Amino acid sequence: MSKKYVILGANGQLGKALRLIFPEARALSREELDIANEAQVSVFDWSKYDTIINAAAYVNADDSETYEGRIKTWRVNAGGVRNLANVAIKNNKTLVHYSSEYVFDGRRKNHAEDEPLSPLSVYGQTKAASELIASSVQKHYILRTTWVVGDGHNFPKTMKRLADMRINPKVVNDQFGRLTFASEIARATKYLLDVSADFGIYNITNSGPIKSWYEIASDVFEYAGYDRERVSAVSTKEYAADKTTFAPRPANSDLDLTKLQKTGFEPRNFELALREYVKQLSNVD
Repeated sequence: MSKKYVILGANGQLGKALRLIFPEARALSREELDIANEAQVSVFDWSKYDTIINAAAYVNADDSETYEGRIKTWRVNAGGVRNLANVAIKNNKTLVHYSSEYVFDGRRKNHAEDEPLSPLSVYGQTKAASELIASSVQKHYILRTTWVVGDGHNFPKTMKRLADMRINPKVVNDQFGRLTFASEIARATKYLLDVSADFGIYNITNSGPIKSWYEIASDVFEYAGYDRERVSAVSTKEYAADKTTFAPRPANSDLDLTKLQKTGFEPRNFELALREYVKQLSNVD
């Protein structure tokens, strides 16, 4: 008997990727089902589905540091997950929930799944809270990821646009990690569900070397056929100096992939994926 999936937050970058890899799933946008609305969640007919895949979240870390942003972020990222967890527990559903490396302060250079939570920002605090809530569901997958690139606004697309406009950006060189393409998160999600991997927390990113945002920006320029030296390096402190609101970021966003790889899943190298993505952007232009 095939599993029945429902995808929430279906119009976001991750939601769009999940829709492609789970074409048979019911896909709902925030307008169709707002996970933060307890009444909507309680009256929805969950009986048709075995697995709830929650890609809904408020991800604007900087706005989350404002008064209204804090309220919105906690409402969706913690309150919404509480609503889904209650449904999953009551109805014996599997809950797939996505989290972030922002649950860590970044002091360690490499983050394993069992590292203690230590968020720096409001956004990170809400994601940490969401993990604790989701873990109360007996059948849960908490999938941590970082530096997501999908269909919509993203870092490589911005750098490509600046390169085309002959603008030479200043990019931080003291935050380190790997890009994660939304398609890779979706592929890993499907794999874990297909093989009935053990429930729990898994780190999911593309593979490849650890790089700074500055190095990745330089790569985008080079892949697009421009001089990578046009990109200048600045510190996070320098970059944030003129920002009215700026959420603290973990300096190190490298997520350890050992546990994921032990399931048999092999993440794709992000540099190869980035080169292909920039080529696609160039073809569209």
